[in-house]
Amino acid sequence: MSDTKRPDKGAVDQKNNKDQKNGRIVIFSSVIVIVLIAAIAFMIFSNQHDNEAKPKKKEPTHRTEKVTRIDYEGQPFIGSSNAPVKVVEFSDYRCPYCKEFEENVVPELDKEYVKTGKISLYFINDTILGPGSVLAANASEEVYHQNPKAFWAFHKAVFDAQKNEKEQWVTEKLLTSIAQKTVPSIDIKAFQNALDTKSRQSEVDKDNDLAESLGVPGTPVIFVGDQMIDGGQDYKVLKKAIDKALSEKK
Repeated sequence: MSDTKRPDKGAVDQKNNKDQKNGRIVIFSSVIVIVLIAAIAFMIFSNQHDNEAKPKKKEPTHRTEKVTRIDYEGQPFIGSSNAPVKVVEFSDYRCPYCKEFEENVVPELDKEYVKTGKISLYFINDTILGPGSVLAANASEEVYHQNPKAFWAFHKAVFDAQKNEKEQWVTEKLLTSIAQKTVPSIDIKAFQNALDTKSRQSEVDKDNDLAESLGVPGTPVIFVGDQMIDGGQDYKVLKKAIDKALSEKK
């Protein structure tokens, strides 16, 4: 039989103690790591929460921190320049809703408020429907430049000639014909030259820039004083806004 040595008891106990010590170190280290991770996560979360909670300053826009006033100088209008309330229509000659406003609302405004000296009604271009709109606006600006009093007859006739929005119905030939019929005294060569060279484009651009600065969202849009009227295409809504403005002038 071969001799087999029994393991030394002291050595075994020493090994067990070492293993237990190492185990405690591992557990303690793991706890420390977990606590550090939790602390870091809490700090990140808190920082994000603080950033979200702080109100962010809005960048200046024409609707929030910048107040734009309507410049009425050089704009066509009906009524007295001394009327207590000014009403403005931002419009496009190719816009079907603008034509409805001209046919249904403007006559009521003229009867109840313009002819009684209560308001002056201004027309300002907002050419949102393409080249035809721009051409018609240039034509109207030229007519106004030559004969301010004749502007409204030309203006009405252009709306009367309006066709489907999808059709490119605005042409130099049509506008020239309308100008000859509604403004007999017009210098037709100067009118045609204005259309060819777009010599009145700066006035059209001025109108469009004003509409943009006021935040005009489409056409037609109506202002009573410097206040854009929501639903102002409806006569009852507009009447209420005008009456309120008039009462504030007393």
